[in-house]
Amino acid sequence: MDKAAASAPGKVILFGEHFVVHGTPAIVSSIGLRAKVEASKISEEAVLLEGFGDENPAVIASKYILRKTGCRTGLSLRISSEIPQSVGLGSSAAVAVASAAAALMACSKALDSSLVLEAAHEGEKVVHYTPSGIDTSVATYGGAGVFSRDEGYTQVDFDLEYLLILNTGKLRRTGDLVRKVKEFADKNPNRFKEISEEASRIVQEALEALEKGDLPYLGKLMNRNQALLREIGVSSPELEDAISALLKAGAYGAKLTGAGGGGCAIAIADYASLDEIIHKLSVSGYSVIKARLVVEGVRAEPLSSPP
Repeated sequence: MDKAAASAPGKVILFGEHFVVHGTPAIVSSIGLRAKVEASKISEEAVLLEGFGDENPAVIASKYILRKTGCRTGLSLRISSEIPQSVGLGSSAAVAVASAAAALMACSKALDSSLVLEAAHEGEKVVHYTPSGIDTSVATYGGAGVFSRDEGYTQVDFDLEYLLILNTGKLRRTGDLVRKVKEFADKNPNRFKEISEEASRIVQEALEALEKGDLPYLGKLMNRNQALLREIGVSSPELEDAISALLKAGAYGAKLTGAGGGGCAIAIADYASLDEIIHKLSVSGYSVIKARLVVEGVRAEPLSSPP
């Protein structure tokens, strides 16, 4: 095969971000925003992505596939993505996963999820230094589940179809915020232990509420989780304003998702009121989307039609 295309979804962390780095589980779901990558064989033995050098997750993931499969070719990559970058929705991981999958299929190999995940994790190290593996796991396998550093990604069924995502538009670097949390933990070890234990309890309660589809209680748990994230220093004025606006517009609960420091807030509300909340916030100048949860992971895609 001379060309192949694949796509992978973005993600939201519903509960537990940052604490997952310190051993606490997190609840995560894929979302209905996808990144698509087309890989075309070229004569030059290199992986080319226009506008980017070698230190890019897509390029590194694709090179890893070429090495692992012994595929003696070069590749040209073309990316199109619906996922905003650097706002906590797993954009770079989705691109890395889709790139690895497209590279694998361009080498006339069957789609191997475990190899794709391995390659994408290597690519993510460029962006996140020591990535937890959440983003690449969800982009590869899709669905929703619980992630821990010790046990990886375990898919679970739950009753939550949609939530709201509000993009503050403020970009940030995950690694900087991870280091900020570590500094808090080092300076306040006893308090951080208490906070982590509370975060773990919230995750367990949230799993029960998700199984029942108890939206009001899930909202309360989000508010509790946000209070912990605020205390460890990863919220921001933009996020606090966004969360206040979501709650005022009728959401049951709202919190940051991902690293914080900007990026996106998520909110849970009755499905019947989601469009009304979006309208209220758009009038105030906020960019909000209704995101479908628990979508398919990495998959082959049709090639784009030539121009």
